[in-house]
Amino acid sequence: MGGDRAKVEQNVQPNILNLGCGFKKFMGGVNVDAYANCSPDILWDLNQTPWPWAEDNSFDVIYAHHVFEHMVDWWAVFKECARVLKVGGTLEIRIPDESSSTALSYRDHHHIFTPYSFHGIMEGNDIVTHRSGTNAWAIGEERTVPFKAIFYARVPHKKYLWMIRWPWKCLLSFCALHLRNFIWETIIVFQKIEPDREGK
Repeated sequence: MGGDRAKVEQNVQPNILNLGCGFKKFMGGVNVDAYANCSPDILWDLNQTPWPWAEDNSFDVIYAHHVFEHMVDWWAVFKECARVLKVGGTLEIRIPDESSSTALSYRDHHHIFTPYSFHGIMEGNDIVTHRSGTNAWAIGEERTVPFKAIFYARVPHKKYLWMIRWPWKCLLSFCALHLRNFIWETIIVFQKIEPDREGK
């Protein structure tokens, strides 16, 4: 009996939400996009929040690969991810790196992201705090969501990965000439924590 239960549990797939899926869909996941030619499971503009098709605490994993830079109000989308994600679930965000020329080279890229875009998480705090401004402007409205960052990386463009084998001096020289495109994207993975830990 115990063996049968273990076998069933192994076959249980995580409930995946794939935001801005484009043509890269997850089999068995819920794929969402604003463009009908992608044939998403749900045709929806993610800027329109809240999302009526997603219940609270309903997903184990959310992928948002090169989505947040396209959002008009990315913080509203970030909070919506917190709403629909289960406690212990993860949100993986991939965004153009701040040093990349692709960050604002497209007319529908509205934001450049740095670690400071998510106030508090890079210092190891459990709660992500967003302020309406920074420095002198940080006296505006402050809001929190129950996330903590569990992974952060700046990733070279795939076409440059083979150059990592170069001698260090040659690699530094190349980076000096092509720095704006060498580091291509930033990856941040958040984990949802118990909401009652907010503000502690």
